[in-house]
Amino acid sequence: MRRKFVLGATLALSVALVGCGSSSGSSGGAKDSGGGVTTGTEAKGTPVLVEVGDMMGVDGPMTMTATPASVAAGKVTFTLKNTGTIEHEVVVLKTDTPFDQLVVTKGKVSEKDSVGEVPELAAGKTASVTLDLKPGSYALVCNIKDHYGMGMRAAFTVT
Repeated sequence: MRRKFVLGATLALSVALVGCGSSSGSSGGAKDSGGGVTTGTEAKGTPVLVEVGDMMGVDGPMTMTATPASVAAGKVTFTLKNTGTIEHEVVVLKTDTPFDQLVVTKGKVSEKDSVGEVPELAAGKTASVTLDLKPGSYALVCNIKDHYGMGMRAAFTVT
């Protein structure tokens, strides 16, 4: 009798422990795509791929492209893919100033109009962030010192 009780209690405890385990695929969970940035699985929005690269390393031209470059207002999931050889980021700025005419001070632009970002991401990594965007003009920038000035910027529109 005691043996059946211990066996039953052990089975019940095992089932309870398995039920408490976490799963990144569960509703309301978080997904980390290698860059330390997480998004809730229920928070997915219109997908936008932002590819950044440094074609010739730190001394060469740097690139940033957003596909698509325009989306409808609402939740937007920016996925940053760093195809470069060094660390990059993407900061989403809501601004009427053209994306390539932002004021640069000490190698960076002001982030006062930031609505969110995927922070610094190592070469070869991918990470995402979901933001709730209102209609307007935006600038996507890598605001690591001097990267904006070397071409890491893109126009983005929300209709």
